[in-house]
Amino acid sequence: MTTRPAPHVDPGSRPVAPARLDRRLAATALVASTATAALLAFFVARPDLDPFREAANALGHTLAPGLPLAWLLLAVALLGVATAAVVLATGRQSSPVVPPVAVVQVVAFGVLAQGTGTLSGAGYLVSLAVPLLAVWAGAQVFRNRPAWRLPVAAAGVLAVVGIVAARDDLALWLGGVASGFARERWSLLAVLLPLATAAAWAGLAAVRAWRRGTMRRATAWVTRHRRLFTVVAALGPLPYALARLTWLTPWPQLSIDGELPLATRFQGMALGSAAWLGVVLTLGLILPWGEQLPRWFGRRAGRPVPPAAAIVPGGIVAVMLCGAAVPMLLLMGWVGAVYFPAWFWGPALALAVWGYAGHRYGVDDGTGVGPRSDGADVSAAGPARPAPAARR
Repeated sequence: MTTRPAPHVDPGSRPVAPARLDRRLAATALVASTATAALLAFFVARPDLDPFREAANALGHTLAPGLPLAWLLLAVALLGVATAAVVLATGRQSSPVVPPVAVVQVVAFGVLAQGTGTLSGAGYLVSLAVPLLAVWAGAQVFRNRPAWRLPVAAAGVLAVVGIVAARDDLALWLGGVASGFARERWSLLAVLLPLATAAAWAGLAAVRAWRRGTMRRATAWVTRHRRLFTVVAALGPLPYALARLTWLTPWPQLSIDGELPLATRFQGMALGSAAWLGVVLTLGLILPWGEQLPRWFGRRAGRPVPPAAAIVPGGIVAVMLCGAAVPMLLLMGWVGAVYFPAWFWGPALALAVWGYAGHRYGVDDGTGVGPRSDGADVSAAGPARPAPAARR
């Protein structure tokens, strides 16, 4: 009798011990719920600063204008705090109360609490990180890939010359961004903390379902089609990224003004770079460097990418996009559907991340590659560790 060969699961995808992982997720849910509850209590005490009172900032307010949304969300957050605290205190991560509470948390904070400001806030934050990532990546390539040193150095010189030549406009743009963050600080917190809460509870529920084996067949199907889902998800930020490229021309799209000052064009290009980063990172879910660090990482080159490094941020972004989909359609109509297609981008990214997780943890996708066949209980103990060399 032939035995199905055990898959090669790289050491970086070895799971944390199940009990420890559950405790970490429950602790994360407790911290996120507590922080969100504190923020909502502040908004209840200071309604003049409550961003949820504006229809554009929360889908829940749009669906039910007379609903005191901050009070409802505060009650849901306190429910999350109490549930997570009991789970941690008793050690009963498998409690039947966890799934329904998790659903309530995800719907409340991943959907009802999200609005049109979700994507813009995230876009501005990522756009500020892109130059830092570019400098870091350039330095790594320069150090570890001698053949690329000349073009990297030339790009660095051009960047410095451009910064010096446009320093006044760059300062104007950065000053505008800083003042905008200061002015919208409560709105940003109202986006980030609920998203973190929704993601933490979604992760806790997903891991619990995995332990019970209820997601095994669905995970196999998603893993089998993960390349398709990833390519579709990578198309999500593409319309916006291409539209921002037109800001280098006299015919800028997504602009209400025909003639744009240079500082404004910097802002548009920075936001466009965040969208291009989204395209690249999404494709990393199916490309080799999404599983193994490339050669230009130096001493870490060739090491496996920790699965959580892609699963956690990818899952958070997927929750964010799904929550922002309906508000974007209600506010912007066809423009939102075309340039900000969160209506398919979010679900596709969620499936892509799900498939990546299944692939990294050796889930049987129906192609003859699957978990170990030695009787190990994958649903109870988590994804299987690599088989010994003699068994491969």
